[in-house]
Amino acid sequence: MDENKITLEFDDGGVVDCEILGLFDVKGVEYIAIAELEGDDVYLYRYVAGENEDDFEMVDIPDDEFEMVAKEFDAIMEQLEG
Repeated sequence: MDENKITLEFDDGGVVDCEILGLFDVKGVEYIAIAELEGDDVYLYRYVAGENEDDFEMVDIPDDEFEMVAKEFDAIMEQLEG
């Protein structure tokens, strides 16, 4: 599979093919943004690097920091579009 593509598997059994938009940092913590290939949804997760550069984990963002991360992602997207 293409290194910029990823398949999300949800707890309810749903599967969504996505494209990795990129990594970004908020207050010293790395996050990853991924977008559906056939849809408009964008997903944000904490990004945890693994032992090698191809190995990583995506962790749910705690509710108390999600709004801050989403605002930073929106600001980045506005800069890219502007």
